Amino acid sequence: MGGCLSKPKPVEVKVELTLLEKEKEADLMSPNGKASPFSECRPNGSLGHCSDEDSAALRPSHKHRDYIEATVCHVKDLENGQMREVDLGAGRALLIKEHGEFSAIGHKCPHYGAPLVKGVLSKGHVRCPWHGACFSIATGDIEDFPGLDSLPTFQVRVEKDKVIIRANKQALQTQRRTKAMAKCSAVINSSTSFSHVLIIGSGPVALVCAETLRQEGFTDRIVMCTMEKHPPYDRPKLSKSLESTAEQLQLRSMEFFQNHDIELLLEKEAVSVDVKTKTVTFQDGYKMEYRKLLIATGSK
Repeated sequence: MGGCLSKPKPVEVKVELTLLEKEKEADLMSPNGKASPFSECRPNGSLGHCSDEDSAALRPSHKHRDYIEATVCHVKDLENGQMREVDLGAGRALLIKEHGEFSAIGHKCPHYGAPLVKGVLSKGHVRCPWHGACFSIATGDIEDFPGLDSLPTFQVRVEKDKVIIRANKQALQTQRRTKAMAKCSAVINSSTSFSHVLIIGSGPVALVCAETLRQEGFTDRIVMCTMEKHPPYDRPKLSKSLESTAEQLQLRSMEFFQNHDIELLLEKEAVSVDVKTKTVTFQDGYKMEYRKLLIATGSK
């Protein structure tokens, strides 16, 4: 009798252990069946501890080695309203103290590379000393022009009265950030002679219009047309920076336009606009209808 009762016990134990192993294995796996990037995280902040930013960054190709941490100063080294350019080893950042809070952003203006530490800090914004571009110290976003790109932001924390910055190494090198943009979802063939937004011109105004629409979630067709033979370029550099290469003169690459579904028509000179039929006629006879039109050709 006792022998009969003893047989199921090892079976029960075996099944229970198998389930526990499967549960443990599931905890270490992500929904796609790959090892979870959070499998080494510990709630007590011990080995493998990761912050919210780390959680998003800990992909197979984005490990801790992509980041650098450095103690940059004592909390009393900066007074409210002061800025300091600090070295993290892999690059430099702009450390700011305002209203008792520290923040860190890219130290160079993305426009022409001016040192922002020489700019003006006021009400949560830094203004470039050269051309007046304005950036939010909280988000790094560009809020006043000239310039197209925003600044990267870096994590700042205080431990034992020491200010520590944690930064992505690549962001330290590029010192610029492009805002996230929507993709075009309109089912329209590129040869279709209709665009929801038609922009005549390819200078900074035209480019900022197209980019801002995508940044704000606009998902319909955007077409930029220009009589130029080349993609949008920085005209002032033609006289102020004679050593610049063609690539350095470009405001955006052709790859950028393709990635963000902004169609660029080169050597397409507009000669007339019919506001009643909402049609633009080009020099070669081609016509395009539009829903919204921006004329940003500049002046001669």
